[in-house]
Amino acid sequence: MLVRKRDGSLVPFDKTKIEEAIRKAHRAVYSDYVPAILDGYLPVVMEAVLMDIGCDGDYTVAVEDIQNRVEIQLMQYAPLVAKAFILYRAQHTKERALRENIVQKVWEKTDATKVENANANVDERSFGGRKNEAASIIQKEMALELNMAEDEARAHKEGLIYHHDLDYYNLGAHNCLNIRFQKLLSEGFTTRNADVRPPTSFTTACQLVAVIFQIQSQDQFGGVGTVHIDFDLAPYVVMSFKRHFKDGLRWVCEWSDAKAIDQAAAEVVLGTPPASALQRKAYDYAMAKLEREGRQAAQGLVHNLGTLESRAGAQVPFSSINYGRDTSPAGRMVTRWLLEASIEGVGKHNVTPIFPIGIFGIKKGVNAKKGDPNYDLKLLAIKSMSKRIYPNFSNCDWSEAHEDESDPDTYFSTMGCRTMLGFDRHGGGYKRVGRGNNAPCTIILPKLGLEYGIATGKRSTPDIDGFMWALEDTLSLTERSLLRRFELMCKQSPAAAPFMYNNGTIMGAEDCTTNVYEALKHNTLTIGFIGIAEMCQALFGANHAANKDAYNFALKVVQRISSYAKEASERNNLNFACYATPAEGLCSTALQNLRQQYGTIEGVTSHDFLTNSFHVPVWEKVSIREKLLLEAPFTKLCTGGTITYIECESTFMSNPAAIEAIIDYAFANNIPYLAFNFPIDTCNDCGFEGEFNDKCPECGSGDIWQLRRVTGYLTSDYRRFNAGKQAEVRERVKHSAFTTPLEELSMRTEV
Repeated sequence: MLVRKRDGSLVPFDKTKIEEAIRKAHRAVYSDYVPAILDGYLPVVMEAVLMDIGCDGDYTVAVEDIQNRVEIQLMQYAPLVAKAFILYRAQHTKERALRENIVQKVWEKTDATKVENANANVDERSFGGRKNEAASIIQKEMALELNMAEDEARAHKEGLIYHHDLDYYNLGAHNCLNIRFQKLLSEGFTTRNADVRPPTSFTTACQLVAVIFQIQSQDQFGGVGTVHIDFDLAPYVVMSFKRHFKDGLRWVCEWSDAKAIDQAAAEVVLGTPPASALQRKAYDYAMAKLEREGRQAAQGLVHNLGTLESRAGAQVPFSSINYGRDTSPAGRMVTRWLLEASIEGVGKHNVTPIFPIGIFGIKKGVNAKKGDPNYDLKLLAIKSMSKRIYPNFSNCDWSEAHEDESDPDTYFSTMGCRTMLGFDRHGGGYKRVGRGNNAPCTIILPKLGLEYGIATGKRSTPDIDGFMWALEDTLSLTERSLLRRFELMCKQSPAAAPFMYNNGTIMGAEDCTTNVYEALKHNTLTIGFIGIAEMCQALFGANHAANKDAYNFALKVVQRISSYAKEASERNNLNFACYATPAEGLCSTALQNLRQQYGTIEGVTSHDFLTNSFHVPVWEKVSIREKLLLEAPFTKLCTGGTITYIECESTFMSNPAAIEAIIDYAFANNIPYLAFNFPIDTCNDCGFEGEFNDKCPECGSGDIWQLRRVTGYLTSDYRRFNAGKQAEVRERVKHSAFTTPLEELSMRTEV
C-alpha cells in the first residue's frame, strides 16, 4: 500500500510512523511517560487502525485518512491522548498553511507579479526591491506568529490596530531620527571602512551631510532629519569665506606675508566689509567666490539627497531639512542657497526634487513679518513652494513648541511627512536634536465606528458608551504593543547600528554598552489613529466635516487619545505621544480589511481608501478658511506628529500675497505644520511643466510625470503609489476653488 502525502507524492506505508505519532501525543498528556498506560491501549488502537485501512491491500490511501482513523480509535480507547493528538494535528495544519501562504507571497514578490507600491519610492520591480519585499513577507509573518503577543497579533490581523513597518519588528530597529550634525561635522566620524575628517569648507560639509544622511538611513527604517541645517552649516560658510579672503589677499592684493594674511583673515568678519580699501578688494573677491561655491554646494546637496539610492528598491534617504531661523550672515546664506537650489530644480529638465523635504520655520521677530531680519527668506520660501511644493512651513510659535530661544537645539521642527518631538522625560527636555520616534502603532477608528454605530443597521442610535469602553481597551492594547516592541528594541546591541552608536548620531549613544535603552529612552512611542471621518460616518451617518455633533465627538476621541498618551508617559516613565497617522499603505490595507468584514458601506468603506488621521475628507467641498478652522483644534492634541494640507489649483500659486496670508492665518489659529498641494506635471521629453495630466501641450508626448504630494512627501509620479492613494488623489477637491476673494481678504484682515 502507498500513502499519498499532502504535496501529492507517494511513499510506502510505514506503521511505525503511526505509533510514533501516538507516542508523542501520549507524552504531551503524561509528562512522566507512564509506559504502562501506553502499553494498555497502543496495541489495541494500532490493530483497529490497521484493520480499518486494510494495509495489506494494493492501493493508495491519503495521509489525512489515516490520521482521521487514528483520531477515531484514540477517542474510544484514550480520550485524553486523542485530544492531544487532535491539537497537535491542528497546530501542524496551521503551520503548514502558514508556510504555504508565506511561500506563495514570497514568490509573488520575488517574481514581481503582485506589485502593491505600499511605499511609492520603492521600485518593487527592481532586483533590490524584489529581494527586500520578499524578505519583508517572512519577517512580517514571523513577527505576527512568533514574536508578538496573541491578542496584539489578532488585533493587527482583524484590522483594529496596525503595527507599522512590521518587517523591522523582529530586528528591533527604530523609526526616525534628527541627526546630531554639529557633533559629526565638528568632530568627524567613522564608517565601517574608513574615518572622515571634519570639513574645512562649505562644499565639503554639504557633501558630508549627504553621506551622513545616507549612512544613518541604514541604521533605522524611517526618515532622517536635521533640526536646523542653517545653524549646522553656517560655520563652514565662514571657513570657506576666510579661505577665499586669504586667496584674495594673495592674488588680488598681492600680499606675500603669510603671517599678515592669517592675521587679516582672523579679523575679517563675514557680512562686514573691512575699512581698508585694499582689504575690501580681497573681501569682494571672497564674497564673489563664496557665492559661487555656496550655490554649487547647495545644488550638489539637493542633487545628492534626491539621487543617492541607499536602500533596497532604489530608495533614497527620506531626508528632511529645517531652516530659516539663523539670522547670521552665514546662516542666512545657507537658507538662501538651499531655497534657490530648490527653485532651480534638478536634472536636465530642472524638475522638482523629491527629497530633501524642505521645512521653513516661521518665528515672530525672526522672519514672520516685514522688518524681521529673515523676512526676505520667508518670501523666497513662498516663491520656492509656489514652484516646487517644498518647503513646507512649521509654526515655531505653536502653543506646544516650548522653545528656549538661546538654544537652537530646542527650536521647533518637523520631520518628513509630520513627525514631531515634544518633552523628553529623561533629561533632554525640549531638545529635538539627536531624538526621533521609536515606533508608531495606529488605531483603526472606523472599525470601532462600525461596531458601535448605525451604519451596519444593527442599531438606530450609536452606542457611545460602548464605543468609548472599546476605545479604552484598544488604547490599553496599543500601549502594551508599543511597550513590547520598545523592549525588543532596547535589547539590541549597539553593534547592530554601528554608525549611529559609534558616532553618537543619536542622543545617549555614549551611554550604550550591552544594549541601547539609554539612547532609545529619549525617543517617542506614538499612538496613532486613522479614519476619524469614516468613524463618524459609521457612528452617526455623517462625517465630522458635515455634522457638528459628529465633529464634537471626533474631537473628544482625539482628546482621549492625547490624554491617554500623557497617562502612559507617566505610567511607564517613557515619552508617549498622540500621532496623526499619515497612513500611506495603511489607507488601502485597512480599507480592504473592513470591506471583507462589513461589506461596502456608503461613506465608510465605499471609497478605495480611508482618510488620514483627523483630516477633512478629500472630497468635501470646503474653502481654505473652513479647512484650516476645522482641523486646527485637532492639531494641538497630536504632539507626536501632524500636518494640515491645503489643495490648490496651479494658477492659485502665482499669488504670493494670498499664500502668505494663508500661512499667517493658519499659524494665528495655532496650526503647527502647513503644506500646500498642487499638481506639477512634467514632460520627460521636452521638460515642459504645468497642469496637463497625461499629454504634453508643448510637444504632444505621453511620457509624463504627474508629481503629487500624497502622505507628506512627494513622488515623481503619484501613479507609483498604491491603488488607495491613487484613488485619494483623484477624489481631491481644490480648496482654493471654494475660496472667494472676500474670504481671502477676510483671512488677511483677521491676521
